[in-house]
Amino acid sequence: MKEFNKVYAVSVDAGEYLLLQETMFEQSIQLTSNDIYTFNGNSKGDDWRVVYVDWLIVEGETPTNKPDVAGWGAMAFVIPAPLKGMFEPTLRECCEFLPLNLNGEEWFALNILEQQDAINQEHTELNMKNGRVNRIRRFKKLALSKNAIKHGGLFKVKGAGIFTFCTDEEGGLYDLVKSHNLKGLKFTEVNVI
Repeated sequence: MKEFNKVYAVSVDAGEYLLLQETMFEQSIQLTSNDIYTFNGNSKGDDWRVVYVDWLIVEGETPTNKPDVAGWGAMAFVIPAPLKGMFEPTLRECCEFLPLNLNGEEWFALNILEQQDAINQEHTELNMKNGRVNRIRRFKKLALSKNAIKHGGLFKVKGAGIFTFCTDEEGGLYDLVKSHNLKGLKFTEVNVI
């Protein structure tokens, strides 16, 4: 494990940058073959084929800025081929780089394989509603255990839902995005104990 000081929840900056979606033809293929692609932490391996994507445009509502690192749906980050060589050295331990076709350009979806058991139960405060954990906003305060984080490049946390995390380790996602001034992602610091 590389040294790190901070942990961040990573999300796409959907208010400022375009998102990706499967093309209508791609959606038809997936529905017809009953093979909907999901990113659930499992390796796609040889079952993956190039998926055709396009920018999601909603007339009058969509930002026009194209990101360097894009979001695809709610769960995947996508990078163009020229960034793959920069991202692979650190992220290949925790991600698969799955090929996409964006209007003839090669892009790669980052399929995150890491799910770490890192929630610090003692310092995490759940958001309760009517005696139950709120399904939409699960945490009032989330704290992660620093010693439980084994690979900080990009990872999911067991029990944290669709949130994606990274550390500030050298060569990790946060470091790459900040040092190369890449656009499209937001980083929100998370409490680390």
